[in-house]
Amino acid sequence: MTDHDDHTRIEMEVADSVSAGSWQELLAVLEAADWFGLAVSSAGGRLAWAAIRRNAPVTGDTVRGHTHQL
Repeated sequence: MTDHDDHTRIEMEVADSVSAGSWQELLAVLEAADWFGLAVSSAGGRLAWAAIRRNAPVTGDTVRGHTHQL
């Protein structure tokens, strides 16, 4: 977990072998974030990350997505 001025970023390594049910659970958690993604870590493994803004708007108009790399 890394704190920034306007958001907090959480990262975790994803195992090489993941069941379909575990992928669904991971995606459900990631979709709750303001930005999220899946990348290759420096060690060659997979890294899931999510970022949550500190001062998120109160309206439901916020678009969540996975294309913004922090």
